[in-house]
Amino acid sequence: MPGIEPPDPSELEEIFASIDPTPVRMAHDYLNEAGIESFVFDAGSSRLLGTTAAVPTRLMVHRDAVKDARSRLDELGFTEK
Repeated sequence: MPGIEPPDPSELEEIFASIDPTPVRMAHDYLNEAGIESFVFDAGSSRLLGTTAAVPTRLMVHRDAVKDARSRLDELGFTEK
């Protein structure tokens, strides 16, 4: 969204990554609906490099939300990092 900057990546922790951006986007939407702020990183990097496997798309959350976010994703069968 224009004008809104994501937080400093050093304040976040990766909780899910995949070379396929679709499950990462699904997990992102699920967490946001559950009230857990999440951020998708590197979604377009592989396209820029010309390969889908070059850079996985990562899902990041604030450090204080990691346990809750992982628990919710585990309920849906997402692989824990």
